Amino acid sequence: MQTGTYSIVAFDGAAKQVGVAMQTHNFAACNGVIWAQPGLGVVASQAGSDPAYAFSGFELMRLGKTAPEVLEAVRRMDTKSEYNQVAVLDTYGNVATHTGANCIAEAGHLVGNSFSCQANFMRNGTVWHRMAEAFQLSKGDLALRLIEALDAGEDAGGDFRGAQSAAIKIVTTERPSQPWDGYPLDYRVYDSVRPLAELRRLVALDKAYKLLEQAHAALEKEPLDETVIHHVMDVFDRAMAKIPNIDSRLQQKFQFGLALYDKGKTAEALALLRDVFGTNPGWREIASRIARAYPNNGWALKLDEILAA
Repeated sequence: MQTGTYSIVAFDGAAKQVGVAMQTHNFAACNGVIWAQPGLGVVASQAGSDPAYAFSGFELMRLGKTAPEVLEAVRRMDTKSEYNQVAVLDTYGNVATHTGANCIAEAGHLVGNSFSCQANFMRNGTVWHRMAEAFQLSKGDLALRLIEALDAGEDAGGDFRGAQSAAIKIVTTERPSQPWDGYPLDYRVYDSVRPLAELRRLVALDKAYKLLEQAHAALEKEPLDETVIHHVMDVFDRAMAKIPNIDSRLQQKFQFGLALYDKGKTAEALALLRDVFGTNPGWREIASRIARAYPNNGWALKLDEILAA
C-alpha cells in the first residue's frame, strides 16, 4: 500500500550540512521515509517507501557516486519504480528526484538549486511548488528553512488524509572521525494532531540546549574576568528563557551552578543553587548523592557550603 508524504531535501554549503524533513498522515512513517548519513548525504524514499534507495544509495555514495548516479543505479534494480517517489542529495549539493507514474495523485516534485521538494497523495498539485517557494524565501539556518517549507506544504493543502507524524534530520557534509558524530539534528514526531508544530517546538528547544553548550564551553576560557562572566550568564539566561519545563530548568541551573563553583565564581554559583534548592529542596539530596559517587569533584569537597545555599 502506498503512503502519502511530502518531504524536502536540501544542502547548506556555508554550514556544511545536508538535511531532510517530512510530514505524513501515517504513524511513525519517518522510520521508513527519511535517511541520512554524515559525509554522504540524505535520501527521502516515499510512496512505496523502499529502504533500498537509502541503504544501496549510501553504499554507492561511499564509492564516490553522485546523487544522480545513485538514483539511476538503484532505480534500475527497483521493480516497482513507478510506485515509488525518491529524492537523493549528496554532500556536494547534487540532487536527483523521481516520481513514479503510478504514485497516487496529486503527486510531483520540484528540483531547485541543491534542494528538492516532493509529494504524493496531496490535496492538490500546488504543495511541492509552495514548499520550494517557502524554502527559497525563508531566512535562518537549515533546520528553520526546512520547517518553513513543510509548513508551506501544509498551508497549501498537505496530505489529503490530514497530518499525523513528522521528522527532520540534518547531518554534516564532512565525514566524522567517529561513527556516532555528525548528526547535529535528528527529531521525530511519531503521532500528533499538530506534528509540524511539535517538530518546530523540538527544534527550538534544541537551540536552547545548544546555547547551554555554548555557556559551558565559555566557562573553559581563561581568564574568567567580569566581561566573560557577564557574557556567559547572558547566554545561560537566554537558554533558560527558551526551556518551558521547570524540572529541566532546575537541572540545568544545578549543573551550571556547580560548574561556576568549580571555576571559583562562588557568588554566581550559590545564587543559582539557592534558586534550585528553594524551588525544589529535593535537589539537596541529589547533590549529596552525586557527591558520594564523585567525592573528588571540586565542589563535592565543599558540599556543606553548597547545601547551605
